[in-house]
Amino acid sequence: MSDRLSFTFNDSSVSAKSGQTLTAALMAAGRIVHRTALDGSERGPFCGIGACQDCLLEVDGQMSRRGCMTPVREGMRVRSNERLPDAAVSAPLSQDEGRLAEHLCDVLVVGAGPAGLVAATELARGGVDVLVVDERHIPGGQYFKQNAVHPERQDDQARKGRHLIDGMRASGARLWHDTLVWCAHREGGSLVIGGLRDGEAFYIRTQHVIVATGAQETPTPRPGWTLPGVITTGAGQTLLRAYETVSPGRVIIAGNGPLNLQLAAELVGRGADVVAVVEAAPSPVKRLLLAGRLSAASPNLAIAGMRHLWTLRRAGVPVLWESVLTRIEGGGRVERVTVKQAGAEARLIEVDTVCLGDGFVPTSELPRLLGCLQEVREWPVTHPETGRQPDGRTDQADVSVIGEAGRFGGAFMAQAQGKLCAVRLLERSGKVMPLGLDRSRRMYRDNARFQALLWKLYQPVVALPAPEDATILCRCECVTAGTVRARVTEDGIADLAALKRATRAGMGRCQGRFCQASLMKVLSKPKSEKDFTAPQIPMRPVPVAALARQKPEWRGHVRVPIPSGLGQAVQSVSATAEIVDVVVVGGGIVGLFAALFLAEAGKSVVVLERGRAGAMASGGNAGSLHAQLMAFDASADTDGPSMPAQTLALQRESISMWEALRGTFDRDLEIKVSGGLVVAETEADMERLRSKVEVERSLGVDARVLAPDDLHKIEPNLRDGFLGGAYCSEEGKINPMAATQAVLAQARRAGVRVEELTALSTIQPDGARFRVRAGAASWSAGAVVNAAGAYAGEIAELVGKSLPVFGAPLQMIVTEPVAPLVFSLLAHASRHLTLKQAGNGSLLIGGGWSAGLDPVHGHPRPLRENLEGNLWVAQRLIPALGAVNIVRSWAAMNIDIDGAPILGESPDVPGFFTAVTANGVTLAPAMGRHVADMVLRRSERPDLKIFSPARFYGDPS
Repeated sequence: MSDRLSFTFNDSSVSAKSGQTLTAALMAAGRIVHRTALDGSERGPFCGIGACQDCLLEVDGQMSRRGCMTPVREGMRVRSNERLPDAAVSAPLSQDEGRLAEHLCDVLVVGAGPAGLVAATELARGGVDVLVVDERHIPGGQYFKQNAVHPERQDDQARKGRHLIDGMRASGARLWHDTLVWCAHREGGSLVIGGLRDGEAFYIRTQHVIVATGAQETPTPRPGWTLPGVITTGAGQTLLRAYETVSPGRVIIAGNGPLNLQLAAELVGRGADVVAVVEAAPSPVKRLLLAGRLSAASPNLAIAGMRHLWTLRRAGVPVLWESVLTRIEGGGRVERVTVKQAGAEARLIEVDTVCLGDGFVPTSELPRLLGCLQEVREWPVTHPETGRQPDGRTDQADVSVIGEAGRFGGAFMAQAQGKLCAVRLLERSGKVMPLGLDRSRRMYRDNARFQALLWKLYQPVVALPAPEDATILCRCECVTAGTVRARVTEDGIADLAALKRATRAGMGRCQGRFCQASLMKVLSKPKSEKDFTAPQIPMRPVPVAALARQKPEWRGHVRVPIPSGLGQAVQSVSATAEIVDVVVVGGGIVGLFAALFLAEAGKSVVVLERGRAGAMASGGNAGSLHAQLMAFDASADTDGPSMPAQTLALQRESISMWEALRGTFDRDLEIKVSGGLVVAETEADMERLRSKVEVERSLGVDARVLAPDDLHKIEPNLRDGFLGGAYCSEEGKINPMAATQAVLAQARRAGVRVEELTALSTIQPDGARFRVRAGAASWSAGAVVNAAGAYAGEIAELVGKSLPVFGAPLQMIVTEPVAPLVFSLLAHASRHLTLKQAGNGSLLIGGGWSAGLDPVHGHPRPLRENLEGNLWVAQRLIPALGAVNIVRSWAAMNIDIDGAPILGESPDVPGFFTAVTANGVTLAPAMGRHVADMVLRRSERPDLKIFSPARFYGDPS
């Protein structure tokens, strides 16, 4: 008998077995509800591998801890996680404040399953310094799950795993368990991988990474699949094999594939009440030829499958072939399901637990972050898959992908790949080669053939119906199928990134792992990796406090060279150009507003966008509506009104326009004028703020200096000890994703034609008009509006002008949703920070920290040093952030100009207008309105002449 432990859950005592996780112990006690979702519904554990985030609990005062990854300790105080946990009263998730440690190894193996164990063992035996990291407490992966409660109780499958684990330990390879990999970078000729263990973050610098992270289940959404009591088949097996927790009550297992049959047989062997297995494929007796070929390919595996079927038959458990589980119902938890069998009427079955096993996809986030080439695969759902050879080789010489991290293929195929990968790396480094290479090649080949036959045998013949409108597709953000379809239909959305921005689907804690495939079904078939959402840092939520470290401050944006935004000119099939009134170059929010106002004035408008409309800085910023100067950028340090100061009137006008326009859109833009607070830490800070406020007040801005006692009246969770601050009542915030999509949709309804994935190639003056080409298409336009953001300088060169517009990528950070914590737009007088709280409770952390460019693909991505520094400033102002997790960070290409927008007609190229700014979301409606007025030759405002491009050409007017 194992040792017993006790802990409290919602103030009631719960008994647990030593070695169990909190989730396993609670499930065994019948306490399946762990947290409350954003829509107020109760949720229970789902995936069992720490990816879905539905098992979140409050543990010893720390919120948002994953129950399935947290071992029970005696006396733990555990509570359900609230819908919006209160960070102000929660315990910090990390206490370490020293510099993040950096560790070294020759080869880093991520994942201690069958593939990773074999590769690490062979490399270490060959003299390579190998470090293995794994997120679970015990190595072995999903296939070789080890019994954490009774290690001595092992079946043949687990014993084989124990043999591999013992061999890996004896080889000299280092193993770090309970270690989460959260980021990956290329720096100085090596790879830098971020890790998290016991709440402490660190980095691992290595020359080669072997990705052996396995696969993730991909359950198909259906009504009721978010109810407590619904888990994946893999979760059910992990609970049973690793933690001796039998799924409670009457159990039904549904989906596709032999793992469902194996779990059913194992549950029956432990005394569970399995009422049925629902399988979408036909019985093997209907595919006898295939079954025979499968048995010949691997008699042992075939016999194991037949043994599972015999166990179920003997126990009286029906296997419902050619069937699907279409609906799950219950009042707060699972109570019944609907099963539809081919050729039969649907029937209700009373159950308590549902195990869904619809197939697997690779966990490919890490190789994607490192730039490995991806291929689009359709089975079992549409997903990106890392292109790799049988020995794990990818197109990136320093990254190998083995096992089911590349494609689902079973444990034996994974082990063969581990051996082949190790041999390749040993040969490359001149190390001693292991024996048995031919056997591994044969094992790989035979198992690849077996897997191909297996999935032909299990090819489904029935499918789930399309999700009902009320069915939740995104578990994290509670986005329904109806909402997704409405946005696709009404907004004309054609890509996944735009769909995310419009609905928030895929933006939650699991980062789209459980909804991306369902969202793709609503859209057109993907052609490449770019059609999928980009992997984000962190790959799993990470505590703010684990990363927050003080970094040097800086002055000015970091400019980066950007690739050309121009397309290749192609000879048009027809010499006739389409005649339009205006061509707008750039589908960001400024260009869209300009197009909207022009179309509303009766003009025919085409918008040319080299990528997707609103996909760059417009949809990738933090959503500040700035009515004051940014003190950290020294905006008030110069004598006389600076260019940023002279822009304040336009910013205030534009914020007023946002408020006036909000009722004209078909969705909530989350506009709120909440005021902006800048805090001072030193006397120099206070002097800076006094000077800033003096300039602002002289320009009519409602700004004032605050004493220390006034700060907590605005921000009650602010750290004590600040000397004072400055407050501007006109500062606000907006949801930039919703705003950009709303303007785009309204522009289309007004008649604007937005040509996405259409890169401009040439602009040629043609009398009083312009001939504009993009690929094989061409337009004759009376005016051109250059709203191309970072590419505006390149566009201007097409008409012989030069504009000093430079690319400057900036990063943003967003946290998990929490209860109200920050009430204004918060900033620091001399450190880079903007901090605000969104309508859903997430905290948005920005402030102009520079991002870099991905060394493989060239797109903006956050820099780890700047992530640390940005978070440190935020936590310094709001200490309660130490209790909060980061959900994701991202970067977008902003621009660096002279502190003011460029707005107006080129002085010597009549009809060519520029509308470009680094503060696009704030200024978009005003800039769009004014450039439209200029194109329409309406009365122009003299106060806008300071923004004209003429200021760069020495034109005195």
